[in-house]
Amino acid sequence: MLRRRSTPCLLAVGLCLLAGGEARAAGNLSDESARLADAWRSTGASVVVDKTRFLVEGGEEDRHVVIALPDLPDGECTTIALLGARGLGFHVRLADTSGEEPTVKRVPSVAGALVVERCSEPAPRRLLVSSDSGRGALETIVARSSKPLPPLRTVLPERTGGLISPAMEPGSLPPLPPPERRADVAEIRARRDGATIVARQTWNAGPDRSGSGGVVLDPGCHVLQLFAVDPRGAHPGMRGRLDLDGEMRDEAGERVLARDRSDAPDVTLTKCVGETTPVQVVFAGSPAETPVLVAHFSWPLPAHLPVVWGNEPRARMARVLLERHLTSLRAEPVALAQGGYGMTPVPLSIEPGACYVAIVTLVRETARSVGVRVLVGPTVAADDRGIEDDGAAVAFCAGERSTALADVEARGAPLLGWGMALYRMQTGAWGGSP
Repeated sequence: MLRRRSTPCLLAVGLCLLAGGEARAAGNLSDESARLADAWRSTGASVVVDKTRFLVEGGEEDRHVVIALPDLPDGECTTIALLGARGLGFHVRLADTSGEEPTVKRVPSVAGALVVERCSEPAPRRLLVSSDSGRGALETIVARSSKPLPPLRTVLPERTGGLISPAMEPGSLPPLPPPERRADVAEIRARRDGATIVARQTWNAGPDRSGSGGVVLDPGCHVLQLFAVDPRGAHPGMRGRLDLDGEMRDEAGERVLARDRSDAPDVTLTKCVGETTPVQVVFAGSPAETPVLVAHFSWPLPAHLPVVWGNEPRARMARVLLERHLTSLRAEPVALAQGGYGMTPVPLSIEPGACYVAIVTLVRETARSVGVRVLVGPTVAADDRGIEDDGAAVAFCAGERSTALADVEARGAPLLGWGMALYRMQTGAWGGSP
């Protein structure tokens, strides 16, 4: 009886402590934004502390927050500060017009804070803020002034660990090699992995620095890499760097099949298909009115993939294997299993001394994550994150054991379904856990 009465009390104390911690964190953040706003107002600046916003971790769309900046009286300089918890990592994307050709600049936060200052040039009207790590509240302070304002490190030294001397300027990066040379290197690497090299194509970027092209994918796995001209090659003094983004969509343009929005100069799009599939590729970020070189590599679907679930699951399994550089299977699977949403245990009968590969893929709907763990006695082989929405795979050896237990976890729509195929290999497919 005493134990039952004490449990609600302990829970209440825990909730109170949690609520108190969150309140203190929110209070500290609002105190810092108020200190910064007061310091800027003391110099004669017009300052607005905008509404609190929240950054979250999640899918590609969930991580972004658009901030429309408030109107302020005219001034020579516009300064924008974003303050979050010190453990929150985020960045903003801004148009950079300092070079001969406009580019998009990525500005990262430091210690949960970020400041953008524009003097004698147009100020941004909106900010696209993206979470890199963590979640939490975000305060926005906007100021308009006749001269540059005191920097953040002098007002909030705890955000930088105190006053620090400026770091040495490393200088600009050298221009990239021409697209043809970068494509040569990519083709050598793909040929080493057993790929067939498809003839290159050239697509043109329009005045808005974007473009598109069509490709027909035969059954198998395909990698398309797009290489744009680095504008620094023609203009060595240009500070902006090349950042090309791209998407592969179905023929109607309604469904995204592959996407690359990384901060990289080249685009890599990977897709495996179980039947002939026409696709459209769109890209953005190339210099205006310049050609974009398209390299195309392909692998056939591995033999012995299960056909019971249809063409698309076979293609997804092929994608998982391709990411592991395992492009062939020697025999039919020794076991098949299927399940649905949540965590599902799957007992496996294995042969002592043999090594195996277990591949899990979605057969219906999509999931936020698919993972698999195989326990062989005290040994665990795990692939908790998987390959995007396509599936996951682990390799393991039986040792002296004759049984194993696979735990498949799928998170997403309640109606999703997955299939697992177990293959016996003559040796380990790859070293260690994926």
